[in-house]
Amino acid sequence: MKCFKCDGEVKEKNVNYVVDLEDRIIIIKGVPAKVCTQCNEQYFSDEVSENIEKIVNKLRELELEITIVNYKEKVA
Repeated sequence: MKCFKCDGEVKEKNVNYVVDLEDRIIIIKGVPAKVCTQCNEQYFSDEVSENIEKIVNKLRELELEITIVNYKEKVA
């Protein structure tokens, strides 16, 4: 796969995904992605995107200002 942004090479990698909800921040560690080796653009599969959405929706209800979770633990 080539990067749609810069045409660079894309490789499988685990990344940290950060969501800023204005009043709180959620960090999901170890998210599987395809990452461009040149511009660092990140691509997520449909399944991973759905899992991220589910994780964020569950954590949105917490009264914590910052939440850090591990992707594999929340998906399992």
